[in-house]
Amino acid sequence: MQIREGWISGGRTYLSVRTARKVAVTDPHEAWLIIPGEGPYTTVLMATEARVLLSVPLGDNSHPYPYSQTELVNRLMAEPSSSRSGLGYDLSFDGKGQVTRLQSLYTS
Repeated sequence: MQIREGWISGGRTYLSVRTARKVAVTDPHEAWLIIPGEGPYTTVLMATEARVLLSVPLGDNSHPYPYSQTELVNRLMAEPSSSRSGLGYDLSFDGKGQVTRLQSLYTS
């Protein structure tokens, strides 16, 4: 998935998302190449207890590490909009369509 923007309103976290493809890159090191989607973005709500795992370039490490939803939004929105299209995420949803787990993909 791609995330165009994130925001917090009324104490809840919202994300504007659309599908994207990820392709494994193994040379010179293992990472993901994100192929941006072309469809419209959809707004989704994150569950209150959703787990957020970030890795480089949005996080500080090459391995996924837990962050708060507020840190996710702050780091995401600090990225230039042109850079956000190259970032990718794996999202898990519950039966209500809320994001229960978000993991950024390591990209180089």
